[in-house]
Amino acid sequence: MDLTIQMKSAELLMNFLRHDTEKIPLYGFVLQKERFVPKENTAPLERSTPEAEGVPSGAIERFYKTIEAQADTTACHAITILRHGKVIAEGAYAPYRLEVPHMLYSMSKSVTGLAVGIACDEGYLDINERLVEIFPEYVTNSNAKILRAHTLRHLLTMSSGIRFNEVGSGLDENWMKMFMQSVPKFEAGTEFDYNSLNSYVLAAAVVKRTGMSLVDFLTPRLFKPLGIRYHEWEKCPMGIEKGGWGLSLTAEDAAKLGQLCMNMGRWNGKQIVSEEWIRQATSVQIKTPNGEMKHGYGYQIWMSDDDGDYQFNGAFGQYVLVFPKQETIIAMYSGSSNLFVNGGLSGMVRELLTSFADEPLAEDNEAYASLKSTLNSLEYSPSHPRYLGTDAEEFERIAYRLDGREYFAGPNTGGLFPQTLQAVHSNMTDSVTMLRFEKREKDLYLYIYEKDERNLLVLRHDGAFEYGAATMRGERQLVATRCRWKLDVNRIRLWVMTGFIETPNSRILTLDIAPQKMSVTFDERPALDKTVQMLFDLVGVSSMAFYRHMLPLLQRENLVNLVKRFTEPVAECVMVKHNDEEPVPRIEK
Repeated sequence: MDLTIQMKSAELLMNFLRHDTEKIPLYGFVLQKERFVPKENTAPLERSTPEAEGVPSGAIERFYKTIEAQADTTACHAITILRHGKVIAEGAYAPYRLEVPHMLYSMSKSVTGLAVGIACDEGYLDINERLVEIFPEYVTNSNAKILRAHTLRHLLTMSSGIRFNEVGSGLDENWMKMFMQSVPKFEAGTEFDYNSLNSYVLAAAVVKRTGMSLVDFLTPRLFKPLGIRYHEWEKCPMGIEKGGWGLSLTAEDAAKLGQLCMNMGRWNGKQIVSEEWIRQATSVQIKTPNGEMKHGYGYQIWMSDDDGDYQFNGAFGQYVLVFPKQETIIAMYSGSSNLFVNGGLSGMVRELLTSFADEPLAEDNEAYASLKSTLNSLEYSPSHPRYLGTDAEEFERIAYRLDGREYFAGPNTGGLFPQTLQAVHSNMTDSVTMLRFEKREKDLYLYIYEKDERNLLVLRHDGAFEYGAATMRGERQLVATRCRWKLDVNRIRLWVMTGFIETPNSRILTLDIAPQKMSVTFDERPALDKTVQMLFDLVGVSSMAFYRHMLPLLQRENLVNLVKRFTEPVAECVMVKHNDEEPVPRIEK
């Protein structure tokens, strides 16, 4: 990245860490998410039993249960498994729902790659076409020579070398201009360097040449033929779909895209994207010695191994895993800090695949009934402090004691929306200003105020999840909240987890309530320190020590303490005195 853009990106990141919300992004807030509206699934995939497709129900049940037990690491939200094009198992870990679309993050890139393939098939684009020919309005005397060799192929294979990336996208609303002005790290096509803005420019190329938005182009060509009912795609400030991220799909619809690739681009007898495009997209086009996976990269698709398997991949555990030899697709959504299927999860997937047979198995009604029961009772339950519980009598006493209490919050950087989600949508909270409790029947209502915004979390008396919604500056997210608690003589402790169920993110509030005061700690899953490290890497530095040395402004900051305050914000609150509730002395007239 040229020094000017790098320094500006670093300053923007520092504003993020300092919670200087008025400067993120520099061009102001733009609402990106549309509200969820339920739609009927009019084109479901065919269902079958595992045994009919050569898979033991017991093996699948063990797979789901083992993953359920890893809520603190794998943090799975939903899994859909296809074999021979049929759904043989599907389950969501409550409170997550199969019918609710989930943010894909970088898994969106694979869909953008399919869009480019369709556009090339129809003659709108050519993979060897140069960027200066597609976007002549951004060519200047200074960049004409630098970009003369850059083609769509280099974007598809992440080999453009362009330095302008996700962090820099907060600097200017015209991302195309910034991309074309950025100085490459190396000669195009010579190295692999993962950058989501490559995918954004691919989306912009489809929009430019077709005269349609990316979603409008794909709806009759991909989404409608496959029966993909939800395909909301966030847009940049200029109104172009982000390409590299921002798409949301249900797990079943994501699995359909994997099946389309396994079918070599055919769906219900119709060629959606050419067989040759799929063959190239799902095979090694560039080696990835510096990538998170070492098996190569195709056209916006990662190779999973050297045996022909591949995957669509998104941050925090969004995967579509394609196993052509086993004729199997596994779509998985998560809230994990891991980027790729590796370690224990990879081993679990491989172990499951070893149980697959080439021929149908004898039906096992008992095992299948047990699998169905498990799939209907899955739950996402990350660990909480052991001293907390769900004692009903204790909760009732807590609810009576807190009913009507209000607390003013001191200076803090906390908010109901997880910080990672705030960063992705540039929708920064102004910090929590007040919290209020209200007993309603058996439950306890917790109202959270952030300046002129108020959101409600329902804490159920039985500790179960309660569904609702949270809104910040017009961005409405479906949420589900559960609580654990402990009552001592002069102390109440509440652990409140709110899953933002359209995303990988959850907010965890720990409330420590003493006489006349309360301390609120804001935590989240996936852990925020992973997001911070990712942002540092994107700016172009590998360690905080180097970052401190590079920027003079950090000499005035203790970076370690700054990051700690950002990743673990705390609000110290004082109880509001209700003077109007005190008895008024009787005064004789």
